[in-house]
Amino acid sequence: MIEISGLNVRYYGCSELALRDIALSVGPGESVLATGPSGCGKSTLALCLAGFIPHAIGAEMTGSIEVCGLDQRESSVYQIAQHVGLVQQDPEGQFCTMHVEDEVAFGPENLLCPPSVVMSRVERALSMAGASHLRNRKLTELSGGEKQKVALAAVLAMEPELLILDEPTAHLDPGATRQIIELVERMRETDAGLTLLILEHKPWRFRGAAHRMVRISKGSLLYDGPIAGANFETDVLHQLPGKRRTRPDLGERVLEVKGLWQGYGDRNVLRGLDLEVRRGEIVGLMGYNGSGKTTLLQAIMGLLKPSAGTILLNGADISGMPVSDRARRIGMIFQNPNHQLFTDRVWREVVIGPLCRGETEDECRPRATALIDRFGLSGYCKTHPLLLSFGQKRRLNLASVMVSNPSVLLLDEPFAGQDIARACDLICMLDQLAADGVGILVVGHDPDIMTRCCDRILFMREGEILIDAAAQKVGAELERIGEDDYIPGRF
Repeated sequence: MIEISGLNVRYYGCSELALRDIALSVGPGESVLATGPSGCGKSTLALCLAGFIPHAIGAEMTGSIEVCGLDQRESSVYQIAQHVGLVQQDPEGQFCTMHVEDEVAFGPENLLCPPSVVMSRVERALSMAGASHLRNRKLTELSGGEKQKVALAAVLAMEPELLILDEPTAHLDPGATRQIIELVERMRETDAGLTLLILEHKPWRFRGAAHRMVRISKGSLLYDGPIAGANFETDVLHQLPGKRRTRPDLGERVLEVKGLWQGYGDRNVLRGLDLEVRRGEIVGLMGYNGSGKTTLLQAIMGLLKPSAGTILLNGADISGMPVSDRARRIGMIFQNPNHQLFTDRVWREVVIGPLCRGETEDECRPRATALIDRFGLSGYCKTHPLLLSFGQKRRLNLASVMVSNPSVLLLDEPFAGQDIARACDLICMLDQLAADGVGILVVGHDPDIMTRCCDRILFMREGEILIDAAAQKVGAELERIGEDDYIPGRF
């Protein structure tokens, strides 16, 4: 099914190899779990298997790679796509249409399946991915997790022989994560002919869905063996810093939201929502995919215009303030890192904000250099940002926002795509920012990470805040309302 020998990959413009002398053999019907730190080369391997490298992405590839009997060098992406399905870490990167049903039907239609077969595949794929309720929605109105479900459904509708899942649960809430894991386990048990390759930062979650595991580090294959022999000691969440102490010296309210209503068309997403963030406080925002978390951040930033409500920054009403003015005092990290990459070099990406506001490069250089070093990007200063891994792009986004010293920081799933070491580093950095007086509102799905990172947790459901509790007490509150999947330590 997969035969790789001496595979080396170097992206154009990069001095380092992304993959180094990879040798891998996977038989038909086998399920393999691939793990490794952010930027280690997992996604690059997936792109090679799907034929995007070398046919569609600028990279130099040497060695041999054969998938489903096809030589990747000699076969077109269209030929390979009839056998290999890749669900990318960035679901928007593979969307081709504007509506959910059209997106899932797109693949079978290009395979020239009869209309009745297309519709049958669409229904089955949406059901398998837990996305049937999204069938008539626009892709632009979906949350990140909902988009991830649709991307999976679109690939399942192709009925591939090899299915590659690149961080398939990165943007999903705990309940949806459990459903995807159970789906993968069922596919392994019921479809003997399907070969699975799962790329995952938290491999222990999928240990029941794989026959063996490979571990990649700095582009090299370090381990290839049975799950039973794999070492999960370096991955477990007990490495995360201990729970933060609630700050006794929290300052005044730096951000207030009062009675906020926001919707798309006739569908209300936020329903009279109220919240506050104090100076020096880290407030976590959790809730199901589609509950309104991203919509809330976009409304605070001014990217969406609420139908009702007030937003106060340092006590002043900014409801009518343009985005350009808010951006001087509020920093926001989008859910999709590609949405805020603007330049052709990593260094330029970090300093572009201060330069646009009149600072010289020499003035902002110390701050920019320190952030680049802290986020492990010092070797990529001359690299095009779009050539970075998903996790590296997200760290670049953070550096480009933090360099301007915002008084409020809005983070939309900053831990998605980050390995445990990077998650720990980010928690420490946010703690330092809070100690400097920054008010932080962070969206996340991982209860273990969020309760260690945040002073206070808000839990949303259908556009309303159901829980507002101290991080150390939120577990009891979640249990009280029956949200067991979100209780820390349960999953």
